[in-house]
Amino acid sequence: MRGHFKKNLFIYAVVGLASFYAMSNAEVPDGDFKFLETSLVSMLENVAKDRKFEPVDLGIQNVTLKKVSEPTQEFNYYKYVANIVVKNHGGELKNGQLTLQAGEHQKHNFVKNDTEGFSLAKGQSYIIENYEILFDGNYNGGKLTVEIKLSEKADYFDENNRFDVSIFELAPKIQALSIVGIQEDGTMRLDFDPLDYTVSTNGFEVYKSEALSFEESDSKYAEVSSDDKTYGYYRIRNSEELLKNGDWSLVQGSDRDPHSIKFAENPFEDAVAHYIYLKSTNPENGDYVVSNIIELVPQKELNRAAFARFFVEYTGVNLIDDGTNYFEDVSEDSWYSPYAKTLYKLGLIKIDEFRFKPESPMTRGDALRVVMDYFDVDLASANSGDMQPFQDVAADDPIFPYLKALFASGRAGVFAENFHQNQPITKNYLKYLIYEYKKNS
Repeated sequence: MRGHFKKNLFIYAVVGLASFYAMSNAEVPDGDFKFLETSLVSMLENVAKDRKFEPVDLGIQNVTLKKVSEPTQEFNYYKYVANIVVKNHGGELKNGQLTLQAGEHQKHNFVKNDTEGFSLAKGQSYIIENYEILFDGNYNGGKLTVEIKLSEKADYFDENNRFDVSIFELAPKIQALSIVGIQEDGTMRLDFDPLDYTVSTNGFEVYKSEALSFEESDSKYAEVSSDDKTYGYYRIRNSEELLKNGDWSLVQGSDRDPHSIKFAENPFEDAVAHYIYLKSTNPENGDYVVSNIIELVPQKELNRAAFARFFVEYTGVNLIDDGTNYFEDVSEDSWYSPYAKTLYKLGLIKIDEFRFKPESPMTRGDALRVVMDYFDVDLASANSGDMQPFQDVAADDPIFPYLKALFASGRAGVFAENFHQNQPITKNYLKYLIYEYKKNS
């Protein structure tokens, strides 16, 4: 634009000097000279208007993708079609040679919207439809840059000729991320399956967040045992939204062993939840793979009073209060009295000398028995065979038939090798048991 302005100034200067010279050497009356001077200025202004030029300025306003096919064994690529909105912010373009591309390994297309090439008036937009884009099926996500180039004609500003498009696909290519052990110093042992050898040769990074919002239906309960205790945690389905909004920070680089991580003395005893996931990035193009997310939740242990309340709330059973006090250690005005009475009337709790013991811990073994008795689980069907569900429960233990039935139902896969039946329960453990049996009752 500045070059054309300078050219117009040059024309003004040359014509002006010539006119001045002519006027200076000619015998022209004063009145006629003024008339000629005015006419010349008007002529020069008209010449400048006729020669006014505004360069073309094409820019990509938006790109939308639509997936048309999934990877197959024969062709391991996601396939998309893209619609690209192009606008001309500058002067009119006629019969330009416009090319479209989205990287070195994507198609390069010549774009024509008339018989001679590509034309677009000032201020007008045009949608380039159904441009084919491929994305490697070995990865979960990446970024492509869609770019237009105008040849043979100048494009005034080329920074708006590129538009970045993010791609994210599930399921995670790093599968089954889980916690398989906890050491005394708080170091957690992780296990996962990277699926593809070429991906597994890249380093794995560990990311952590302390705030994440997700749907409860996208999480699954799991447990891990130390020498003397069991901890519950959740495995969360990953998504592009969670990766963007999770306030993630890198806590372990790709030069470290991804199967071992420590960021707290005991992350399960912290007052806040922690979230972690694994990521591996291809250094050549930035494509990446991710795992599911692990949520380390505070272990809120329940006494018998709290257990009674949450059992009633999670099962949805109606409270039963006939006005009779069945327990010597439960006052009528206590908040847990109606919950304790309900469990008693349902025949779900054993009492010792008419004492409920509301402040005593509710153990994992007792909670399992109450839940399975309430849902009338058939224990006899699981009594055949020599199955040993957990290493720390003997076959002659009263809770053993319940554990065999739990194992036979396919609901024991979330637990570790030791059950720790005398350990106090947590809300998450109770919720898992009730919801698992409730959904099939």
